Amino acid sequence: MDGPQVKALAHRLSVAVWGHRVDRIDVPVDRWQANVLLKHCAGHHVLRIYSHGCWLIWNFEHGVSWLCYPVRRWSWEIVQAGGAFIREPTAWTPGPTAVAARPRSRPLIRSQLDDGREIVLSGRPLFLTLLTPDLWRHPHLADLGPDPLAQELSVADWRFRLRLSEKPTIARALLDQRVLAGIGNPWKCEILHAAGVHPATRAIALHSRQIQQLATAAQACLTRAYRHYLGDLQEGRLCAVYDRAGEPCPTCGTAIIVDRCGRDGHWTWYCPKCQRPDTQALLFDNW
Repeated sequence: MDGPQVKALAHRLSVAVWGHRVDRIDVPVDRWQANVLLKHCAGHHVLRIYSHGCWLIWNFEHGVSWLCYPVRRWSWEIVQAGGAFIREPTAWTPGPTAVAARPRSRPLIRSQLDDGREIVLSGRPLFLTLLTPDLWRHPHLADLGPDPLAQELSVADWRFRLRLSEKPTIARALLDQRVLAGIGNPWKCEILHAAGVHPATRAIALHSRQIQQLATAAQACLTRAYRHYLGDLQEGRLCAVYDRAGEPCPTCGTAIIVDRCGRDGHWTWYCPKCQRPDTQALLFDNW
């Protein structure tokens, strides 16, 4: 689950919870020992639900926050008073949110609002309950880079962030959450293709024009993905290169190829013509 999808999920949950109080929080005793801070959120309003990268964050009025990260498959359901489930997407899929039946997995947290609706979290995400003032000092968040969907980064910001990465190539650096938060493998491929940057280009060797192209492409690709997951944008072809090995590039018609970022890295789809390297790129085996 990438940053744009988590941001769209945060928006839907915010719309559902806004103006309502969380009256009751149920946690199955045989599934998970209830945290004291978690149970004490009952009876309080949610000030804000937002995302940073792949983290979903709930801020409560009494100074407690929930943090949720999709380490494994998860699902969020909005249960109407009549019992109908509206399931949020649980994986990277091209379709918008759809009405679904009750999930098979047992709920991890069931939060009832003051109007009778319930917000149900199921699956096995990483879930933390922290005091809000200590939120960004937690090790999981302290090292996160900025979220391109939350703030516009300049060329100087991009250059600075890329130099922080220990990854040799731009394809691996974009996936480094300490550099930029929320970019997953699909959008890494799309950003590099839109910017015309070869995935094996050394991150520290990028010149100003390439960095400007990356910044522009990242903003456009991530915003388009976010609008798609919200359901505001319907496109038959959301991705130009991701998971399309052997198909013609929509820009030049050249067959899209796929290779791995290093021996144990992620697969990268790209167009060898649109993303021809300016200088000698690293060998793919050494990504």
